[in-house]
Amino acid sequence: MTMKASILVIAVAAALTGCNEADKSQQTKTVGWFFDHRDELQATLKACRDNPGEHRNTPDCINANEARKKLTVQEMKDALK
Repeated sequence: MTMKASILVIAVAAALTGCNEADKSQQTKTVGWFFDHRDELQATLKACRDNPGEHRNTPDCINANEARKKLTVQEMKDALK
């Protein structure tokens, strides 16, 4: 293996390792998770509103908004009982 190929292999391995660590620390939360964790739901919705240009289309903001919708429907159903 040439020197350039060795360096390339090491660089790719290092980059992939960094990506995996970032993914583990920032796992996307599901709609159901947000529905069950109301404090986190509120905090995430606030963060999404505070910086919509950066966060609006992230999976967590999308899922938090869907959980908010489900929660609103559930509250309306409960109010009609």
